[in-house]
Amino acid sequence: MPDLQLQSQFELTLDAKNRLTIPAKFREPFKAGLALVKSFDVPAVGIEPAEEYASFVEASLKGRHPTHPNTRRIERWLNSAALPGDLDGQGRITIPAAFLAHAKITGNEVLLVGSGRRFELWDRQGWETYAPELESAMLDIAQDIGDQPFPFDGGSGAGPTGT
Repeated sequence: MPDLQLQSQFELTLDAKNRLTIPAKFREPFKAGLALVKSFDVPAVGIEPAEEYASFVEASLKGRHPTHPNTRRIERWLNSAALPGDLDGQGRITIPAAFLAHAKITGNEVLLVGSGRRFELWDRQGWETYAPELESAMLDIAQDIGDQPFPFDGGSGAGPTGT
C-alpha cells in the first residue's frame, strides 16, 4: 500500500464498550485486518492496516543480526506492543483498556489523527498539549532535513532536471 495516506483529524467518541468508529472514507485499508499499536514515543495508540504494520516490523529488523540484544529488544517491543484486530460490520474497532491507559485516555472524547500510513488515537487534551510542541519543532526539523541532499531521482544525487 505505497499510496496509503491517512490524513486529517477527527473528534470522535468511544462508545460504552470502548469501540471507535473509523470514518467511512478511510475504512478500506483496514478491511483486510489491522493492528493496534502502543506508540513508543508519544501517548497514543496507532491504528494501522495489518499489512502496513507487518512491513514496518520487517523493515525495522532488516539487516540486523537476529541474536543481538538490541535487535531482540526491538522485535520484542514491536510485537508485544501490537494487537491484531478487525473492523466490525459497522466500521468499529474495540480499544482494549490497556491501550487506552497507554494513551492516557480516561474519558470517551478522543481525537483520531492521520499520520500517513497509520492513524493515531489520542486523548483530546493530550493532543492539545502535544500539537504546539510538534508545530514548534517543525522549523528545526525542516532545517535539519533541508541540510540533506534531496534524492529527486531515487538517490543518485542529481537534481530535478537530472543534472
